Amino acid sequence: MQQSLIRFILILLPISILACSNNEPKSSYVPDFEISEHPSDANVYVFENTTEGEHFFWRWEFGNGDRTDREPVETNPISSFYPEKGTYEVTLTIWGSSSDLADNKAVTRQLTVSDDVFNAAFSVEAVAGKVNTYALSNQTDGEYEHITWLVNGKELEEANQTVEVYFPFKGKNEVSLVVSVGDYQKEVTETVDVATDDPDFKSHYTLVWNDEFDGNVIDTDKWKFETGQHGWGNNEWQNYTDGANVEVSDGTLKITAKLVGEGQKVGDYTSTRLNSKKSFTYGLYEVKAKMPEEKGPGHWPAIWMLGESIQNGTSWPLCGEIDIMEYVSWDPNMTSSSIHTQSNNHAQGNPIGSGHLPLETAEEEFHVYGFIWTENFLRFYRDDVDNVILTYNKPTNPNQENWPFDEPFYYLLNVAVGGMYGGVNGVDDSIFPASMEVDYVRVYQID
Repeated sequence: MQQSLIRFILILLPISILACSNNEPKSSYVPDFEISEHPSDANVYVFENTTEGEHFFWRWEFGNGDRTDREPVETNPISSFYPEKGTYEVTLTIWGSSSDLADNKAVTRQLTVSDDVFNAAFSVEAVAGKVNTYALSNQTDGEYEHITWLVNGKELEEANQTVEVYFPFKGKNEVSLVVSVGDYQKEVTETVDVATDDPDFKSHYTLVWNDEFDGNVIDTDKWKFETGQHGWGNNEWQNYTDGANVEVSDGTLKITAKLVGEGQKVGDYTSTRLNSKKSFTYGLYEVKAKMPEEKGPGHWPAIWMLGESIQNGTSWPLCGEIDIMEYVSWDPNMTSSSIHTQSNNHAQGNPIGSGHLPLETAEEEFHVYGFIWTENFLRFYRDDVDNVILTYNKPTNPNQENWPFDEPFYYLLNVAVGGMYGGVNGVDDSIFPASMEVDYVRVYQID
């Protein structure tokens, strides 16, 4: 009898405690808030917590992507920015207990924003009396803080309300205006379709970098030697030295390939490979040069450029290669131009090039080898800008694999020996020494 009574009390005790807990009064509060427009800032709205009763925490969700964390009730009122017109649901969640996360209530109200903070827009108009020149004028309506002009993805230094832009070449050009206020920005884009090349386009280019080789030493502020005899990816035989195969005299640079061993193997030949220290993006590039005297097969002079990214770990051909001029002595009186990308290159048998083109005095006279590089194309020529031998247009869907040409490239000047291209018909050791002469190297860019 006594044991049963004790057992009965033990069983009832937890139930009595639980019942007592359920009867504890909850916090009494009614969540609410008011919305008003900011008195001076466009599209900014003010939210004031008007909750009745004791409460400890709150969280705002403004419906425009902004929100606050659950935090102690302090800042009141609070504001948020709505740059675009529309209807937004704003929710305030209130916690009535300092420790019970479940003790919360929420209230939601709709906010209707009638106008965008600004309507980004601009006009494009041809400038009278200026060939291929267009005036871009900001026509944005509303409140904003900054504007930025982009032409073919490149930001203009000027951020004026009206700017003039010159397009030297026929084709479509993307022009954008970026308008911003605070962290919000909006971009509008139009296409300017230029009907023809400006016949006088070259006069708009300014010389920005050059070497005329007027002294008697290599200008080491402009050039550096790349050395070694590891085949250079093409099974070449030469050892590139750091000065023994180069000379500056009588206004020209001479790069000379020499036979220094028994011949017919790697290391039996020396030569020079010069890299410009400076890299460039876009412009007009010209090198005036004369090929080695015609004697027989085996050497391979080149004037070319590589994407600077190769120096930072980007592999070839993803870095991109621009061959301004290549010459192989097994096919005299001919030169070629080409480009190599990840999608098109000689290693997979589909380079984009001019092929070997006749140039009867390549070995006897200096010729200008040049190309024009814009955001939209690479255009190669010989001796005159109108003598175009190859054009590579920017693909419809450009990417790093088919258009690495929005990044800096640097010059290379060298004479290789043998290899998969220069040695197609073997190497005749009697042709050495063989020298490529360079009168000048120049880079021009639009004013």
